[in-house]
Amino acid sequence: MTRDTLYSARFDDVYFSRDGGLAETRHVFLAGNDLPAAWKDRDHFTIAETGFGTGLNLLAAWQRFEETTTSDQRLHFVSFEKYPLSATDIKNALSPMKDAMGAGGDVRLARYLDSYPVRLSGFHRVSLTSRVTLTLVFDNVNDALPNLIVPRGVDAWFLDGFTPAKNPEMWTDTVFRAMAALSAPGATFATFTAAGFVRRSLEAAGFSVRKTPGFGRKKDMTVGVLAGESASRRHRGRLKKIAIIGGGLAGTACAYILQQRGYDPVLFEESGSLAAGASGNRIGMLNPRLYAQRNPMADFYASAFAFAGRVLKTLPSQSGFYPCGTLHLVTDETKEKRFRSLLTSGLWPADAVRLVDAAEASVLAGVSLTYPALWLPGGGVVHPAALCALYAAETTVCLVSPVTTLTRSSSAAWSVNGEDFDVVILACGAGVLRFAQTADLPLHTVRGQVTWLSPTPATEKLRCNLCYGGYLTPTQDGVHVVGSTFQKWLDHTAILPEDDRDNLRGLAGYAPALAEGAEIIGGQAGLRTASKDRFPVIGAVPDAPGLYVSTAHGSHGVITSLAGAALLADLIAETPLSQSAQTVRALSPDRFVVRNRRKNRSA
Repeated sequence: MTRDTLYSARFDDVYFSRDGGLAETRHVFLAGNDLPAAWKDRDHFTIAETGFGTGLNLLAAWQRFEETTTSDQRLHFVSFEKYPLSATDIKNALSPMKDAMGAGGDVRLARYLDSYPVRLSGFHRVSLTSRVTLTLVFDNVNDALPNLIVPRGVDAWFLDGFTPAKNPEMWTDTVFRAMAALSAPGATFATFTAAGFVRRSLEAAGFSVRKTPGFGRKKDMTVGVLAGESASRRHRGRLKKIAIIGGGLAGTACAYILQQRGYDPVLFEESGSLAAGASGNRIGMLNPRLYAQRNPMADFYASAFAFAGRVLKTLPSQSGFYPCGTLHLVTDETKEKRFRSLLTSGLWPADAVRLVDAAEASVLAGVSLTYPALWLPGGGVVHPAALCALYAAETTVCLVSPVTTLTRSSSAAWSVNGEDFDVVILACGAGVLRFAQTADLPLHTVRGQVTWLSPTPATEKLRCNLCYGGYLTPTQDGVHVVGSTFQKWLDHTAILPEDDRDNLRGLAGYAPALAEGAEIIGGQAGLRTASKDRFPVIGAVPDAPGLYVSTAHGSHGVITSLAGAALLADLIAETPLSQSAQTVRALSPDRFVVRNRRKNRSA
């Protein structure tokens, strides 16, 4: 790749027109879709793109949207890329164009590059501004596009990617049929190509198609519209009034994300403080659940891990976020086999996870280790209680406000403690079981006790998290945390000295030098909520319009609570979903109803 012309050896083609990449984008994709006129008076406008490349089309649309819309309009840009470029290559390609991107072009480019996701396969949600959102999917468009959910439909399509002759997999009937299925009435498309089979395939999918003058050396390009009546102009109405029940990570994360979307939720917490339960741990790890094979659950944890890393780095330092990285020690053959399968699953790229030998693991950790390890440079730690406070800083919080029942309201969807709300989110852990609408969810609690250790000459050199079945964190405010017990059979939070000893024995079994001389200076026990299938429960409650739930985050709540909040905000606002359809179904509380029906049919 060169600075002057970004070239793909894989497709033997350039990313930009040699006659000017930005000018081509404006002619083909913006003018071809009648932008900015098409988004006038629209509260939400969705563009979907096949072939993200450098993100130049995003930046051009973002610029025009900011220049031509009001503060209460929002742009959703969804794009697909099977072979994502590195941030460095993108920066080198786009930096020469920043002055041509209009006022604030350098700021937009810097924000985009700073927010560019780790190149994990799957869905990535990026909030570029309070009004411009990117959903970037690193995957084969033929697989991923049919898994996209856009409740209001796509308004405009950018058919980009390399020329059909050199990249035929991008230009398939699967893609064209999915476009038609996902489009809003009157949706438009534009593409640089005038290839006959592309025009015919789009017509067969239901689009009216015509050729129009192309850009630069290209005589023709293709534009069109979905047959049928055009979408009516949507005018902005009253924002939904939202109540959140629960002041832990799940509830406060919902408050934070909804605030970013322009809502003003009210949070009800029955205790006298936020993070009163398991979310009040002294240190929490930014750490995904790892799967040997790719599946909807693996996709969710990877996406949530990357999303949390992007969000946490933007928060004030009070969150305690420390991106120290994490080593998962390879302590037996089973774990080694699982980690090697993970590396070949197609989900995790080499710059996000890799296997290291004991010598390199020791260098990364800053302490001597005898095991090889899986290295996640994006791992880290936070202060969960402080994080909850930051999430809820701009939210109306009602402490000592228990909510025990939900009743239907005549003027809105629900009545909460005498106040009417359009939407209610239950984010109170196992407390969701006290409500009639969610009492049948198969949830249980798991007691976990962590132990606080004072630093020793050996442990104070530790630079990253160590995971070995248990875990040890680097020192924060003069304290290490080692944990955690896993006790489904206990339902109290009293500190048990034998649990502290078990935590220390676990550490001594895999890193004896770090356990030697360690002094226990305290600890904490909490009851985490888990589901029967060990996956979070996030989504709309069946047969209860306006009621949503976010619970069963288990020991990964630091990352899954944020991703869950983003998904709920999408569902509430009816905007493109931040997770694939398969993952949405796997998270939904309705999954248990579906499984029970299947069992009854087979009985």
